[in-house]
Amino acid sequence: MLKKYKITICICAFLLITSLLLSGVCIDTQAKSSNKKNGQSAQSTECPYKNKEKIYLDKNWKYADHAKITSGYAVFYKAKKNRKNIIVGINAGHGTSNVGSKKTLCHPDGSKKVTGGTTKAGSTEAIAVSGGMTFQDGTKESTVTLKMAKILRKKLLAEGYDVLMIRTGKDVQLDNVARTVICNNVADIHIALHWDGDGHKYDKGCFYIGVPDKLKTMKPVKNHWEQHEALGNALIKGLKKHKVKINGKGRMAIDLTQTSYSTIPSVDIELGNQASDHSDEALEKLADGLTAGVKKFAKKNL
Repeated sequence: MLKKYKITICICAFLLITSLLLSGVCIDTQAKSSNKKNGQSAQSTECPYKNKEKIYLDKNWKYADHAKITSGYAVFYKAKKNRKNIIVGINAGHGTSNVGSKKTLCHPDGSKKVTGGTTKAGSTEAIAVSGGMTFQDGTKESTVTLKMAKILRKKLLAEGYDVLMIRTGKDVQLDNVARTVICNNVADIHIALHWDGDGHKYDKGCFYIGVPDKLKTMKPVKNHWEQHEALGNALIKGLKKHKVKINGKGRMAIDLTQTSYSTIPSVDIELGNQASDHSDEALEKLADGLTAGVKKFAKKNL
């Protein structure tokens, strides 16, 4: 009798533990999926977005109320095979029409810009989206960043990464804050593609925009700047691996709206300047380098 009683207790205990473990797995999976939808960048085993789904700025997302141009949408692309459950946000720089005099705060807390750039140091507001520069052959930067984004999208999808395209056409009605907030809440990393308008007549090579020391104590930067730097470094290493010209050490510290509002690993990568080769062959090479950089960063950090 005692033996049967012990056996019954053991069976009940086993069933209880099994039930709790299974419940924990379900809850964890549901929570991760919900997190991606609700603005947390944790990886999810189940993607909550459909292929080619349009994603608009949710006014309830943190910092969404700081954006001024918000009627546009990003597009989600789902990898067809070997999915890594990692979403890469690709932000083709510029490409927003009718910006006019619209401006956004440089920093979420309204503090002054600590370095120069498109907007001078000491400013509290920056143009919502700048028009970008023009290459020496007359091609607009926004045209090349979009072409670059499409090539990079193809390569990342082939590697199993899902892609969030902030801009898929000539114009998207999303300013820099809106673009960043959408990436914060949908993607795992955010890469903005640019070429530098420095006025030089020679190709100075690639570099990423690092976080200035004076910003490293400001929210939300203080909790994420190391991730931004790690992503930037990984991209530069990937470009080096593919024999792409790098400017100096591959980094320049500038106070940007993007990184000031980012809550996921985020970087502005400058792929040269107005004198740089932007032929199809050159863009393919750059995309190979960036893809290698994403893989390097993801392996170590995601």
